[in-house]
Amino acid sequence: MQRGVIWLAGVGLLLLGYFLGQASGPAPVEFPDPSEARSAEEMERAVEAALTEPRAFPRAVTLVRLFEGLTSQNVVGASRAVSSRAGRWDPVDLQLFLAAWVHIDPVAAVREVESWPIRTRREIGLAIAMREWAASGQFIEAADYFQTMRDPDARSIAAGPLVRGWALAGDIDGALGLAHRLWSSEDQLDVVDGFARGVLHADGPEAALDIARRVDPVEQGEFAQRLTRVTLNLTAREDAPAAAAFYQELVSEGTPGWMDGMLDIVASLWRNDDPRAALEWMLGLAPTPERDRVLGETIATWGIRDFDTAWAWFESTRGPFPGRGVLDPTDSTMLAGLVRKMARIRPAEAADWALRLQPGAERNALWRRVSYFWSLEDPAATGRWIEGLDASPALRRELSETVARAQRVVERQYSGEAAESGDSAASTERAD
Repeated sequence: MQRGVIWLAGVGLLLLGYFLGQASGPAPVEFPDPSEARSAEEMERAVEAALTEPRAFPRAVTLVRLFEGLTSQNVVGASRAVSSRAGRWDPVDLQLFLAAWVHIDPVAAVREVESWPIRTRREIGLAIAMREWAASGQFIEAADYFQTMRDPDARSIAAGPLVRGWALAGDIDGALGLAHRLWSSEDQLDVVDGFARGVLHADGPEAALDIARRVDPVEQGEFAQRLTRVTLNLTAREDAPAAAAFYQELVSEGTPGWMDGMLDIVASLWRNDDPRAALEWMLGLAPTPERDRVLGETIATWGIRDFDTAWAWFESTRGPFPGRGVLDPTDSTMLAGLVRKMARIRPAEAADWALRLQPGAERNALWRRVSYFWSLEDPAATGRWIEGLDASPALRRELSETVARAQRVVERQYSGEAAESGDSAASTERAD
């Protein structure tokens, strides 16, 4: 009963969105005159032949050309051909067919999908059909059909694509209202993600961020919080600086608990394209355990890709570093990210810098890393360095054991090379 009441309460707004959206909605897809198209039998044979093509691209091109010739009379032939290949179906083939069928007879297409016995195929087909139906501009009809669905699993699968298609059709406000109502009346639906993806697809990152700014995470609770998180995640993939600016707006007065982890997501996506910009932005944020951890991870990623550039930036922007004392927590965090790579490529230099890290588990781990790689080059110097450390006896023993382990690796490699050399010499003697 509650679901019905909530649904009916939104009908007026949905209809308003429908009539407003018709003026700017997508143009209808044109299909041929049935009298000039293939018969159902001809379509079935043609689609069957196309589906035997093993290469995905030429198969898709052929299927698109065939499906452009679908009619209400011959679509049953195409459906038989696609269903007869259910054991070797490809999701792309299925998407092409259902996306075309929905423009001819969406109700028949969705009912056919609901009858499919293979669950994974049915779920993918239902998502494709509902999204395309709504995206075609017939979002009211698609929503009405959704309301007739009684299977909770089917509703759960169809709800997110329905909202996404509604947004793709251009009625953003209507799609947002539908998403909010479904969030309140259904169980575990992917409606927020569907809405955000639809807006991003239709209008781009700025539009998605503008929508997220319109919701109130305090008043609208979990719905708005979910929308904000999803929007940050998705927009950061296309426009990380814009997502970062929105994140900064949200945390300007402190980071709410529901935002935990979002800095990591935004920064990790930004550093893929521009680690320097991501670092400089984060340095302007208030220090928090999450910020410091992500700073270290970001500069470590940069160091792995281009150590010399990352190190030059660190020295020029954070230095000079007078004396030989421990650096402040922020600089120590970033230094730790770079020492990890430096230990492998320049271990003697890394040994000096490792002394300037803040005490703690991370420093101990990096001391072990330096000990290992430096001892591969100069075990005597490494031993002297360990003896001079301000470290507990237990940690000093750990470092010495690390050196011993590295030496065993070297010995095994040397023994293997010697054995290989001996085998080669013996083979040569036998050959002679």
